[in-house]
Amino acid sequence: MTTPDAGAASLSLADLEHALQAYVLHGAVRVGEWVDPGPRANPAQRLRIYYDAYRLRLIDALGTDYEALRAATGDEQFRAACLAYVEAVPSSFRNVRWYGGGLAEFLRDSAPWSERPWLADLARFEWSLTLAFDAQDSPSLSFEDLARVPPQAWTGLAFRLHPCVQLLALGSNAPALRKALDAGEALPEVETYDPPVDWVIWRNDSASFFRCLSVPERLALGAARRGESFSAICEAVCEQVPPEEAPGAVAAWLRTWVDDGLIAGVTLPDAGGD
Repeated sequence: MTTPDAGAASLSLADLEHALQAYVLHGAVRVGEWVDPGPRANPAQRLRIYYDAYRLRLIDALGTDYEALRAATGDEQFRAACLAYVEAVPSSFRNVRWYGGGLAEFLRDSAPWSERPWLADLARFEWSLTLAFDAQDSPSLSFEDLARVPPQAWTGLAFRLHPCVQLLALGSNAPALRKALDAGEALPEVETYDPPVDWVIWRNDSASFFRCLSVPERLALGAARRGESFSAICEAVCEQVPPEEAPGAVAAWLRTWVDDGLIAGVTLPDAGGD
């Protein structure tokens, strides 16, 4: 940059940086007079390179996070949605990895994308996959660990879910779209559901997994996430499972959760740890 007059010369480096940032974000700030013409491009053209590069970089990052959404909508519509998101939601992250976290909400609330709710649904699902994959490392409880819990402690036993576990309700076949993409297959037709279907997403052995949940298992897993006791978890599913069958059903689900690595630890009643 150059400072061609006394007014420009009075600006600090920080002022110039803020002006350039404002131009890159919003395009309305006049900073051309502070830019050298250059041998092959005028100041406006040189500034436009930065303006466009900022948007292209963020759109590329969103395309990496939302591969199925891009495949389902097509490159042109995906780019249009992402560009609108970039204009509405300037990046405030030092790491571009986290920039796409608001895309699902944007698609849900912003026309014309809000007219197709499955777009937000698919974005929520794909973002949950990345959250599961990037979640904090933590050991998972083994069945042998669980077997060492004293029988008298089971009534008040509480469980800690692994940080990777994500629970969400989806009103579309978003998981089938992503599964087809990962398998290199043609994407199925979009389907919508009312009521929504419950899903659990988790990471195991450096890969993300997902499966749908029955209503009673979703109630049980939700109660476990809230830190409720084994007894309270059984009570939570009694509206869906006969009371006499609830303990056996919860125990069976618990075995599956342990095998899948969904449980990080247990808290014994009247104790502060595993």
